[in-house]
Amino acid sequence: MRLPSIEKGRELHRELHGTEPPAPMLTEFVICRTDLDQCEKESRQYQGKFVESNFYHYEFLGEHFASVKGYDSYQQEVEIVRQIGLVGAVDGFMKAASWGTPNMILLGLEERRKLLGEFELNVSFRFGGTPYDVAERGLKFFAK
Repeated sequence: MRLPSIEKGRELHRELHGTEPPAPMLTEFVICRTDLDQCEKESRQYQGKFVESNFYHYEFLGEHFASVKGYDSYQQEVEIVRQIGLVGAVDGFMKAASWGTPNMILLGLEERRKLLGEFELNVSFRFGGTPYDVAERGLKFFAK
């Protein structure tokens, strides 16, 4: 879904700066563990809470994005979210997010690389109320 915007940004960079654009930075909200069933439960809980907090923080179901120049893509997302609801938004986030066993996460990152080319990776292991022990465990598995 984001590829057209990324390509547009690359195109504008070339046009305005006359150079190749830098690699994009991807921010991944990671839940990582070896027990896939438990990992999915934790992912749904903490990534779900992260999505829910964005709903409220950005007043996602409001009309304000439609009238603010440069936020038209947000308004498009609002329209989608109105149709699918919070549960659908969490499901969509989880399809795009990095969670699972270390190998699953690595395979997902390789799929992104094939689609986007090189990218910088910014990972977050604590979000949506993720407890420190869950975040630390995930970080250690990911690093290993």
